[in-house]
Order: sequence, then C-alpha cells, then structure tokens
Amino acid sequence: MNRKLHAEESVKDGRMIRYILLANGFSTGAFGLILIFFSHFVATLTGLDHSSALVEVGIFLVVFVAFVFWTVKLKFIPPRYVLIYSVVDFLWVIGSVYLIASDGTSFIMTYLGIWAVSLVALVVGVFAIFEFKYWWVNRSLKRA
Repeated sequence: MNRKLHAEESVKDGRMIRYILLANGFSTGAFGLILIFFSHFVATLTGLDHSSALVEVGIFLVVFVAFVFWTVKLKFIPPRYVLIYSVVDFLWVIGSVYLIASDGTSFIMTYLGIWAVSLVALVVGVFAIFEFKYWWVNRSLKRA
C-alpha cells in the first residue's frame, strides 16, 4: 500500500498526461467518426480513392480511443501504456509521411488532401512527443 502511494506521488506530469490523452482521444475520436460516416466525401476531397479503407482506419481509431479513455480513467496511468500510445502515434506520423511521399503511385492526392494529412500528422506528432516525454521521465518507476 505504502509503495503504491509512493509510486503515484513520484509520477511526474501525471495530471498533464491526462489532459494530453483526453485531447488525443477527443480529436482522434472525432477524426475516426468522420472517416466512418463521411468516408466517400473524405475520399473525394482528398483524392484517396479507397473509401472502404478509410472506414477501416476510422474503426481502428475508435477502438484506439476506447483504450485511451480507459487509460485516462485509471487512478494511476502506467507509463508503459502511454509509451504504447506514443509508438502508435509515431507510426501514424510515419504512415502519413509515406502516404504523402507515395502520392501518384496508386492514387493522386489533391492539395487539400496533402495539407489535411500533413496537419493531422503534425498534431499526432505533438501528442506522440508529449506521451514519449511522460514515459521517459517516469520510466524508472516499478509500475512503469
């Protein structure tokens, strides 16, 4: 009991990571729902022709958000959970860069599509950096 209390007290940025994860969850959830319910519109607007793939990405994002919100509700946010979210966010950024770089090989993105993918990748990258920082600062905890 005393050890658990000590671990919770020694967590750095514990309150801040809750706000970061909530912002990540709400923005990701909104984006996921847009991809699910307006996939054809998004596909037309961005030049990404595969609206069924956009629906699948949207479903993945909604599942991801469920785990993020579950983590936020925990009394103690284990740094290793936040590291997982950080890795997923970094992979999203890498995938976005690949998507923009491969423009023209299997589809042609519109300028609005390139701008939108870049903006989302930038926001997700900021979340990833803050999440990684939380893990890095708190990695030495027994419960990390």
